[in-house]
Formats: sequence, C-alpha cells, structure tokens
Amino acid sequence: MTPRRAWIGIAIIVVLTVVRVAATHRVFSQTMDEQVHLIAGYDILKHHSWTTDHHHPPLARVFFALPFVNAPEPVGADRGLRGNALLFNGRYTSNLARMRLGNLLFLALGIIFVARWAMHLLSPEAGLLSAALFAMLPPVLANGGLATTDMVVAAMLPFALDEATRLAELPSWRRAVMTGIALAAGVLSKYSFVVFFPVSAFVLVVLWILRRRKVSPIRPIFLIWAIAALIIAAALVWAGFGFSFEPMIRGLAEVRNHNATGHRNFLFGQMSWDGWWYYFPVALFFKTPIPFLLLALTGCVLLARRRPEVPLIAAAILGVSMTSDINIGIRHLLPIYAPLAIAAAAAILALPRLRIVSAALVAWLFISGVAAHPDYLPWFNVFAPHPETVLNDSNLDWGQDVLRLARYTQRERIPEISLLVFASADLDRLGFPPHKPVRKMEKVHGWFATSEMEIALEESISPRMKSWMDGLIAGKPYTRIGKSIRLYHLD
Repeated sequence: MTPRRAWIGIAIIVVLTVVRVAATHRVFSQTMDEQVHLIAGYDILKHHSWTTDHHHPPLARVFFALPFVNAPEPVGADRGLRGNALLFNGRYTSNLARMRLGNLLFLALGIIFVARWAMHLLSPEAGLLSAALFAMLPPVLANGGLATTDMVVAAMLPFALDEATRLAELPSWRRAVMTGIALAAGVLSKYSFVVFFPVSAFVLVVLWILRRRKVSPIRPIFLIWAIAALIIAAALVWAGFGFSFEPMIRGLAEVRNHNATGHRNFLFGQMSWDGWWYYFPVALFFKTPIPFLLLALTGCVLLARRRPEVPLIAAAILGVSMTSDINIGIRHLLPIYAPLAIAAAAAILALPRLRIVSAALVAWLFISGVAAHPDYLPWFNVFAPHPETVLNDSNLDWGQDVLRLARYTQRERIPEISLLVFASADLDRLGFPPHKPVRKMEKVHGWFATSEMEIALEESISPRMKSWMDGLIAGKPYTRIGKSIRLYHLD
C-alpha cells in the first residue's frame, strides 16, 4: 500500500468517526467538569485571564469557548454557576453541541497522529490499521465527544513522541521546530503530559543511544538541535499562558497537592481517598474491548525486538499512572491507547496465517462499538456484567444522563419527582416536573431517581447511610435511564 492510499483511508476514518461522535453531542447533559472548562476558556478569550481554574492548561479550553466568545457576560457566584449560565443562555442542547464541537478537532488529530507515528515506525498499512483500531475504542469515542481535556493529551503525546523520534533519527532545524511545537502543544493540553512524555522519552533516548552505538558515535550537534527544540517549546508555552509561567507553575502545584491529598476513588464497591496501585490495570482491563486487548498484547510481544519502544512506552505510561492517588477514570490513562493501537495493528500484519482470527477480532471490536452507541462513556466489556460493582465516577456515572431523565419524565408525564443524582447541570432548568432534592436520611415517597455514583457515595459514607439507602431501594424494581440512573416508584 502506498502512503497516499493509506492517507485517503485515514481521512475516511476521521470523517466517519467525527460524524459518529458528533451524533452524541445532544444526547447527554454536561458531565461534571465541562462547565468549568467552558468558563475557564471563556475567561481566557474574553478577559485574558488564566486564573479561573489552574488545574488544566488552556489549549483545549479555548476551543470549547470559541463559539461563546460573544455571549453576554455570565452571572454567578463561582465558576460552576458562570459556566452553567453560558450553557443555559439559549437552547441548552444546542450550546452543549457548540461547546463539544472543539474537541472533535482533537479527536481527528488523535487519529491522524497515531496513524502518522505508526507509519513512521512500521508501514503505511500499519498506519491505516492503527487509525481504524484507535477510532473504534469506546474510551476514545467517549472522551472525544465531551468538552474535557483527556482527548487532547491523548492526541498530543503520539505527536510529540513521533516528532522526537524523527529529530533523533535525522536532526535538522525543521525537525527541531516541529518537535518544539509538539512539546508545547503537549504541555498546553493537560498536565499529565508533563509526566507521560518524560518517561516515554526516556525509553526513546535509551533505545536511541543503544542503536547509535552500534552504527556510529553520537554527534554533539544533536544536543544543539535538542536544546533548540526545548527553547522553542518553552517560548510557545510561555505565550500560551499569556506570556507568563506563573499559571503553569500554580497549576502543576495544585495538581501535585491534589494527588497528595487524595481523591474520592471507587473500585469494586469500595471507596478510598488514597487510591489503589492496581486501579489503572483494572480499569484498562474492564474498559477496553477484549479483542483489542488480545491484539495489542500479541503485538507487544511481536514488537519486543523489532520496535521495542512501542511496548515499553505503553508499559511506562501504565507504570507511572499506577503511582497516582487520583483514581477516577480510564480517561486519565487515555494516552496508552496510541502505542497499544500500533501494537494491535502490528499483530494483524505480522500474522498473515491468522487473518481469519484477526478479522474476527476486528469484527468483534467494530460490532461491540456500534452496539454501544451512543453510550461510549459508561461502556464496559463482557467481564463486567454489573459495572457499578467494578468502577464508578467518570467510568460510569459522570452526570451525563440527567437530560435523558428530564426527557423521560416529560414523555411519561410524571407529575413530580424526588432527585438524588450526580450532576453539575442546573436541574431547575432542564425541564423536570415539580421536583425536590432528597436530603440525607429523609423518607421518600412516589417517584424517585438516583444515580449509580450517588448510590456508591451513600453506601460508602457510613453504615447508617448505607442502611438508609438500602431501605429506599434494595430489591425494588426500577427503570434504567441511560446507563447510570435508576428511576423508582416507591409507593
């Protein structure tokens, strides 16, 4: 296959994937973080202020906020209320689609950069297959359809690693500039890049040194190009933060403090503020399609000698993730799917005698993804028949189904309802019938909706709270709304 034909196929994959994900934009209400990303981007564009939220860099956020740059100044006492004011200024579902539109760019770039890296490492056929496999993964489709920062770093890491590899193989000023741009884009995407890229680059540097020693001595001029790339990256990052490193320094400090103080994490029905070292391997297993895992593991073994950087980078990303105490979703491990997609493609190409098996696995992957539409975010593989007992938070219930609940209550003409749902949307403006929030330990009658995250929270706070929640819902029939909300009639 020629590179030109491969790129035509990749372009088709990009278009189909973007259309597929765009079809989910108006289905789901905002997830827990989206309104914060929106208002932070709005303040950067409108007020040149990088202080609304320091937890994330600005790159993706400004794209989320671009359609709102001429919107009236939102009113609210905090960033969440101001973000909601933007989303509810006009038709809510249209604003959701406008906000999420910017992430389609990074979804497309993610597919392209994975394909480009695979082409460079292996072949045009590997590039095409890697793009197709990457674009079929439910975690990629889910996070590519939300206004969050996980897709952008999943796109920029393979871009930066590919450019760094090209700079090492054929140093030039052009390669130094491109590497600097890629590094800056990575740092401006999400602060996890500051962890993922160094450990991945370490793998590349060690392998590069070992290879160069067998061919020719390392030329000192390479250090000049590498330093030039770092200087270019630093300058672009400085400009991206409003010509100041202070927002980035504060952001890194806040993320470090967040990790040190811990987060409310759920695994196998248990809650912990310190997390589990094995959380991300478990999340990777249950949130990744089985056929993809089989192909990727096979490819990692096959590439161990030919292209050891692929399995080693995947292992490095997983390893450094296991040191984190913030265990809230497979989305934080999203960059691992780039090298795994390349490994899976390599397995398909390296085993021509097993083409029937490979074709069956790819068909399984494709069919399971189509069947999941549009619920890519709460998707689990067949080894988790009851996902709420395995993982929660952004793996399952991130507040995405409250809009579906509001539509259901309208369609079924439910007169009034009590709500205990995990959501950041303004429930008073979603179109619910007369409703009230449920207070802890109170008795509830009539229609009652609760979500999987709230159930997990109440049951893990204390035995008394667990007894109260069990008394409300244990063993009682319910209607499933989306994948994350239960609707009960308690009379």
